[in-house]
Amino acid sequence: MAKKEKPEIEEPSAPFWLTTFSDMVTLLMVFFILILSFSTIQLEKFRGAMSSMKGALGVMPENITTFKMAHPNYQNEESLTRQEVWDNIRAVEELAKQLGLDEMVEIEYTGDGVIVRMGNNLLFDSGKAYVKKKAYPILKAVTKAFNQEAKEIYVEGHTDNVPIRSTKYPSNWELSAMRALNVVRYLNQVEKIPAKKLAAVGHGEHRPLVPNNTPENRAKNRRVEIFFKMR
Repeated sequence: MAKKEKPEIEEPSAPFWLTTFSDMVTLLMVFFILILSFSTIQLEKFRGAMSSMKGALGVMPENITTFKMAHPNYQNEESLTRQEVWDNIRAVEELAKQLGLDEMVEIEYTGDGVIVRMGNNLLFDSGKAYVKKKAYPILKAVTKAFNQEAKEIYVEGHTDNVPIRSTKYPSNWELSAMRALNVVRYLNQVEKIPAKKLAAVGHGEHRPLVPNNTPENRAKNRRVEIFFKMR
């Protein structure tokens, strides 16, 4: 009986270690290409996108008073604009300090624009909605610093969760809305900002910065926020 012939085994065209080495080199190349591509992302646009994602997912940012920008690249106009914004932030902070208001004024750069937070004690008397005259200098400085670059300006009124006892304002919603509206009226009538650029909204106690569980936290939540939208 004839013996069965063993099937021929095709010899590899290259050593096994060379195939593994080639795969590793390819992966390293892809890795460095990804790093290079991320390095070309404009930092502030990336931060703005991340901020938007956090807002959509209901994640509140940390309670940081001012976002410290790194010095941008001066090779394009957009970078120069960001540097001007940062310089203006520093100027407003310095003025607030000189006026003894640094504990009542906070500035945050978001990538899309600038948020200026002002405590209610600076702008209004308790239970009132008329802007106090002592707030005019800081409002004027804020307007001068950020209005030129802003495409739109949103003023938002906020309160704590203590119910208001007033026949004029049935709830914190009405109070916060009237306070925001009076700031908008000041910006329009005194600072001559076009009305089409302005908007006012009252949130009442429904968007607190911190829990309303202490007098200090409630004071932080009683505020007006002016958002200078630049993109």
